[in-house]
Amino acid sequence: MRLILRASLHVCMVALLSGCPAPPNGPRFLGAGHSAPQYGGTFVFHHESAVRGLDPHMAFDELSFIAIKLLFDGLLEYDHEAHLIPQLAEALPEVSSDGKVFTFRLRKGVFFHNGQPVTTEDIRGSMHHMLSPNVGSPGFTFYAQLDGIDDYRSGKADTIRGIRVLDDYTIEFHLKAPDQTFLNAMAMTFAYPIPREFYKNHSQSIAFKPVGTGPFTLESWEQGVRLVFKKNSRYWDPKKPYVNRIVFLENLTRDAAIMRFRTGEIDHAHRFSPADYLYFIQSKAWKPYQIQDAEINIWGVTMNCGMPPFTNVHVRRAVSFALDREGWSRARNNRLRATGQPVPPGLLGYDPQLKGRQVYNLARAKEEMKLAGYPHGIAQEIDLWIGPGSTGRFYGELTQQDLAKIGIKIRLKPVSFPVYIEESGKPGRVPLMISGWSQDFPDPSDFLDILFHSRAIHEHDSENRSFYSNPKFDMLLDRARIEQDVQKRHQLYVKAQEIIVYDAPWAFMWNDLRFEAWQPYVKGYRPHPVWSQYVRDVWLDLPKQRIAQTSTRLLNDLRWAVRLPMKDSY
Repeated sequence: MRLILRASLHVCMVALLSGCPAPPNGPRFLGAGHSAPQYGGTFVFHHESAVRGLDPHMAFDELSFIAIKLLFDGLLEYDHEAHLIPQLAEALPEVSSDGKVFTFRLRKGVFFHNGQPVTTEDIRGSMHHMLSPNVGSPGFTFYAQLDGIDDYRSGKADTIRGIRVLDDYTIEFHLKAPDQTFLNAMAMTFAYPIPREFYKNHSQSIAFKPVGTGPFTLESWEQGVRLVFKKNSRYWDPKKPYVNRIVFLENLTRDAAIMRFRTGEIDHAHRFSPADYLYFIQSKAWKPYQIQDAEINIWGVTMNCGMPPFTNVHVRRAVSFALDREGWSRARNNRLRATGQPVPPGLLGYDPQLKGRQVYNLARAKEEMKLAGYPHGIAQEIDLWIGPGSTGRFYGELTQQDLAKIGIKIRLKPVSFPVYIEESGKPGRVPLMISGWSQDFPDPSDFLDILFHSRAIHEHDSENRSFYSNPKFDMLLDRARIEQDVQKRHQLYVKAQEIIVYDAPWAFMWNDLRFEAWQPYVKGYRPHPVWSQYVRDVWLDLPKQRIAQTSTRLLNDLRWAVRLPMKDSY
């Protein structure tokens, strides 16, 4: 392999010296200079993995959400300050004095992509479909306080009595008890309406033939390659959308994506290797067209509490102490904010001085291994599931290095994103994996309830992928969900976090610092506090104006020319 690398390097040097073109050292195109939004054009963006499906009632992953947000609307949405705002509803709902009844009034003149008008029967029908136990939607846990839902799911009732249609445009939701997250749940994709007759008249899942009310329709999908979205000419907001088409490229590696971004073929970039990050962050030419800020998410190493050796709490605690969070951050150009708890900064329940929070402490890790009965380590290798590409392998190798110090041998198992999602949601399949979660709504329950409540364990599509169960922890979460006093809610979540960091179903590792860049002619885009790559409102300042380029240094050209051979040859 080393001989291949040297040969490749020699060829690249010859090519460079003979005039092989280098990537531009700044943007290739500027906009035309319009200050008001313009209509037309095609916006192109990408991801390094593939979309799993487009059914809003079933999808529960970042990539699917990106596409679903182009195709569907909900009663409620979040603005760029994470405030709830009406979308298909005329206004925010009326809430009864006891906090248990929510009354929504729909906008009139809203149509599905198939031309059918949207009424409250579609809202009710969609909710009943999503909440049916036969469907198995992971969204059930968010609506558990609906009056009558238990009778419906057990088969004692044909409908949920807490969902009441008053007329074509007015619908009420009655709860058994106040739920401080119910409106957040109604802004999630699980509550997005689908035509009520769809499942009766279509043999193929809406996951591949989506019919929503969103600003775009699905024109084509070459699975694993690209999705093409076409402007919805009947969208209820006559001012939107601005672009004619959006192209979502799948399975594009970071190296290839950034190369195409620099040459102007892609309009937005959101994932960067350490070298690319340094280039862009130091580039004066790209400075006006980039942003770096903190994401509200959590990343870590997930341990399956139902699979040995992670059935042993001391093994899990040993892992949580053995991983060098600060060292990982340095290895990623300090783009990782080290943490030792599941709730990210800025949310209720976060405590920078949390009692028992996880930290790197090799001596304590070794002591926990002794308590677990493994003073000399564990003999068998353990599979660590990682995502495809160089970044997943990088984190996997860091895990290998750190856990080897306490006698845990790791074997890396790279898989595609759809396989990762499918298999990790089943009990007894994945012992160890690199895992992450981005907020669906700005509340600690979105992290604690979804990732760790025993209610989120299923035979398929478990959100609780560590399969962790603790009745005391569950009780604290259930109390916090209905508690109306903010300070009391905070304290309940602090206590719950103290339990979870000790039990260590995850080694909580870091919160991301998000870095994104876009072309100068891309307007109306900024990162959304809830949704990843929220591009439905972008407009393009056309026609594009070409910028003259100057050559970059030979060494920089060489770095780009040999990047892929160097990585692929080892």
